[in-house]
Amino acid sequence: MKRVVIASMIVMAVCGSALGAALNLKATWTPPTTNSDGTPLTDLASYKLYRTDGTRTLISTIQAPSSSYNFSVTVADQSAGTLTFVITAVDTNSNESVDSAPASYPYNLNTVPPSAPKNLTVQKQ
Repeated sequence: MKRVVIASMIVMAVCGSALGAALNLKATWTPPTTNSDGTPLTDLASYKLYRTDGTRTLISTIQAPSSSYNFSVTVADQSAGTLTFVITAVDTNSNESVDSAPASYPYNLNTVPPSAPKNLTVQKQ
């Protein structure tokens, strides 16, 4: 029984630190009005939002005509860095555009407080 409890505590400790901290973000963009050949865009179906720092990862497929999207990403606790995202447009024939210009989001989760001051004294003025 003790082994099960100890194993459970280890799993909870490892998984807890592996989950990290969630950042709640909002992406906004200007919808395209033309196809890549310059003709008017009449069959926009959706967008694909990707995280591109490190490995390219699909965050979500967003139905048109949206031009914003709320989402969360997980980063390691006590970490700092920059997240990078791109978005693409997809038409009703599943043709996907090239990537938008990248958008970056710097973050800093280094929330370790400083040590407490030492040697405080109080005296009469």
